[in-house]
Amino acid sequence: MRLRELSSEDKRILMAIQYDFPISETPFIDLSQNLDLSLNKLILRLKEFKQRGIIKRIGANLNYKAIGFIKRACLIAFACDYRDVYKIAKTINESFPDINLKHNYLREHERYKIWFTLKDESFEKIADKVKKVAEMCGVKDYLILPSKRVYKMNVKYDLYKGISWSYGFEKEPKEVDREIVDLIVRLQDIPIDERPFRFKGYSECEVVDLIREMLEKGVFRDFYGVLRERAIGFNENGMNMIRTEKPERIAKKLLKYPQITHLVEREFPKNWDYSLYFMVHADVRKKIEEFKKLVQEDLDVEITTLYSVTSLKE
Repeated sequence: MRLRELSSEDKRILMAIQYDFPISETPFIDLSQNLDLSLNKLILRLKEFKQRGIIKRIGANLNYKAIGFIKRACLIAFACDYRDVYKIAKTINESFPDINLKHNYLREHERYKIWFTLKDESFEKIADKVKKVAEMCGVKDYLILPSKRVYKMNVKYDLYKGISWSYGFEKEPKEVDREIVDLIVRLQDIPIDERPFRFKGYSECEVVDLIREMLEKGVFRDFYGVLRERAIGFNENGMNMIRTEKPERIAKKLLKYPQITHLVEREFPKNWDYSLYFMVHADVRKKIEEFKKLVQEDLDVEITTLYSVTSLKE
């Protein structure tokens, strides 16, 4: 789909669930009133969007560190020939549960073509598993780039500007009580229903209060509708990398740009000296290039951009 193929009403709805999703016992009723649409029409439209894959889910953007399962996250890159990309990607996807493997992309790099992210209890577990999968794939050259500090992780798409657009920064969450972990995980994908917060053992008021508490504590980064970028016409995403000996100073300056969705400082091996990474998404590559030029001139840094060719994991 191209961005311009979305109707003005579709854009209004999709923008509202990203930027103005109500935190209340009746969020879809409130949203329908805010949009001046009937509740029935809104629910039918949202369910259609989800069936078509335009909406991935509506719910919490959960920081997994808070529930104790995820302690470390790493960006992994495999070197391979183009002819082997899909075979290797299939092995990677089948080797890790969805909760561990979040993304897997073919990117434009002369050597490292497959890029994926892994989360687990420790760096050692990740490194050991990556080594085994690399051996299974016949990959001898790969990178493991652990997250050192996450400054921002908030993916939203401005359907009018045609570029990603979000505010905020990463809070360090505290671990939550084990007894509510199941509910917290379920809140990542709420039903599109008149009363979506009816959970056994909890009143709707208690669930809403919990959501607000988790947002305040940074356990939830946000609570909104998550869109599938290519399904809404955002066909370009660029992973931007910066070499710098002062990543914290540069990262704090980068936080002023709402176009950035992910901003992460990473550890790196001797043969790879990029320490700072940020993502930008757009309907056309030109917008990312224009933003990149703006940042380079503003911050006096050199940026290398690896564009995604396709997602290897849906």
